[in-house]
Amino acid sequence: MRIRFLLLALPALITACGDKTNGPVRLDFIGTAALVSGNRLANPNDTLSTRAYAVGNDNRLKRLLITVKYEPTKNPIVYPLPLTAYDPTDTPDDEELVYLDSLITPVETGAANAPRGGEYVFQNRFTARSTSGTELWRYTVTDATGQSASRAYRLTVRNPDSTAVFHSYTALIRPVPSTVTTPDSVRLPAQARARVFLNLRSGLLLPKYALVNQDASVQANQQLIDLICAANSTAISLNTPTNNSVVNLSLQAWPPANRRATELRRTAFTITQFNGAVTTDAFVAAFTGGSSFAPDSSSTGALAKDQVIAFRTSESGQTTYNGLLLVTDVAAGTAPLLKCSVKVQK
Repeated sequence: MRIRFLLLALPALITACGDKTNGPVRLDFIGTAALVSGNRLANPNDTLSTRAYAVGNDNRLKRLLITVKYEPTKNPIVYPLPLTAYDPTDTPDDEELVYLDSLITPVETGAANAPRGGEYVFQNRFTARSTSGTELWRYTVTDATGQSASRAYRLTVRNPDSTAVFHSYTALIRPVPSTVTTPDSVRLPAQARARVFLNLRSGLLLPKYALVNQDASVQANQQLIDLICAANSTAISLNTPTNNSVVNLSLQAWPPANRRATELRRTAFTITQFNGAVTTDAFVAAFTGGSSFAPDSSSTGALAKDQVIAFRTSESGQTTYNGLLLVTDVAAGTAPLLKCSVKVQK
């Protein structure tokens, strides 16, 4: 019923969102003040939404692919002193990230004037990068014969703290409620949908469908994940990918080789002490002076407001990064929310 209502309301919205096409497949972004449908500026870690509308004029719609490319790298950059010595060519761009790759089931009404290949609406809710740079989002819909249509937009982010010696950002995490529709091939039980996946160094937040699908085409993204936010009706916790008591990842869908061994420590830090920690030495001292979480060191257990957690993570099993995470707001229930301030060494 919800999808059918959206389809009825679409024609007046789509007109200004992109060029109409009489080709086999049509794809447009719906344009409203609340939705991203074209190039724009964004604040670091903005929560944004795009609604894509696809039509199969000749054959049944089959697949939706969403990719994003970060330029330069999504990770914080260590700038030289003086800043005039910085050469942008020394910072390579990231490889294109496959954000969603899924089979879809279009709505086919059977009406006389309805598209032969059906219609499909998908709303992508995502978080902008936390570092300065751009991100190019591309949406591609393909029909059963391989015909396709694509649309794209570019977001530009400016972070005034980009030249600081450490990277800081705010992570607003909203595990997906069980009522939200996802593509057919990534439909998940409510418990699994109530998870969000975080890369601590860049602040990148990913939904589960960006990490697990039937074709394993997004499996490379698993190696980016440091923490998994899990929620139930009474509590929200942060867990490492190696955790088996809360998240318990599938051996087949998420191989152990793709799981980062993030380390977590409980601290007695106050908000004042968190605000005062501004060096790598302070982050390391907080970690080494902290204590393991019990009974499971790979899970924080139920989080509480004003709690400060020290963490240590590594990339490619080599370079180690230390940091602190302050819980500034937490709410469980039917609309779980976790808001954190994060500091991490560059």
